[in-house]
Amino acid sequence: MGLLQLQRLISSRSDRRHRPRRGKRNHKPCVQDDEASRAVKKMACVGPSLPEDIWHHIHSLLPLQDAARAACVSHAFKKSWRCRPNLTFSPETLNFNKNQYNEGEEISADMSTQLVERINRIVSKHDGTGLKALKLELLNCPDIDNFDLSCWLIFAFKSQVEELSLWLHSDFTEVYNFPLRLLSEGEGNSLRSLHLSCCGLRPVPGLGCLTNLSILELYDVCISGDDLGCVLSSSLALEELHLMDCSEIICLEIPCLLHQLSHLVVSECENLDVIQSKAPNLSSFIYSGDEVQFSFGNSLQNLKIMGSGWDEIVGHARERLPHMVPKLEYLDICTSFEYTLKL
Repeated sequence: MGLLQLQRLISSRSDRRHRPRRGKRNHKPCVQDDEASRAVKKMACVGPSLPEDIWHHIHSLLPLQDAARAACVSHAFKKSWRCRPNLTFSPETLNFNKNQYNEGEEISADMSTQLVERINRIVSKHDGTGLKALKLELLNCPDIDNFDLSCWLIFAFKSQVEELSLWLHSDFTEVYNFPLRLLSEGEGNSLRSLHLSCCGLRPVPGLGCLTNLSILELYDVCISGDDLGCVLSSSLALEELHLMDCSEIICLEIPCLLHQLSHLVVSECENLDVIQSKAPNLSSFIYSGDEVQFSFGNSLQNLKIMGSGWDEIVGHARERLPHMVPKLEYLDICTSFEYTLKL
């Protein structure tokens, strides 16, 4: 069809629509059409109608700052804000102006006070329902009060949190003890993953069994070998153990009760002399540091050693490890040169 014919067709249809109809009719608006129109307008204003759990999931995917802003303007998000499953508190997530401090540097006492106020405000409005993970990333905050830290941890345990991370400034290493007494009162049964940095960990009498703890990670934590043994004996479901820069440990003993333990990482524990594992299913071990004595069961298959002060590390591995670890399949050795030996 040519352009001229198309224009004539459109013109004729337009004339037909505007031509007056014969006869006289009273046209009344349809009630159903009117109700449908109002429904469409309402939907355009408030957004699509979704189940509550979907709103909660959408809100949980937002960064903390955006989630807080959304809760101020939406009733649906305000309700989900009170039971947000993941909370991460740090200067970055709490919207501190990076112009006031450089990344990696300590924040001032005034900024620490503001940070504490913001965390307390959020915690006070969260009812604890549905909380799965709490992360306190305070590596650059030397002026946090011990009382506030304990209050936030009490909130986490009361909420039956599953993942807890506490990363503190190095000044806290010898002055703040993680409140294990709360676990002895049965509050830690839901805990599956625990990450601690720069604090003390001293077991208390009556420490209950950490029924579901599967991952334990300690970095620059003040804990002796005996105290760690007490914690491990209470963590029968443990699958992974990470120890980094824990200088009080001299002898590391992994008890035979840990049937689920399969992965062990030990890094730069400067006073460590002996590592002895009786865990029957330990299959992977990564070590970094000075020369130590190893003693494993028959289950270990993968071993990685990063020796910073071993002069005879390759000869030691060839001569002793095959007898000490009879089922070893893969050995990775890293020194000033890198060796990968298949046994």
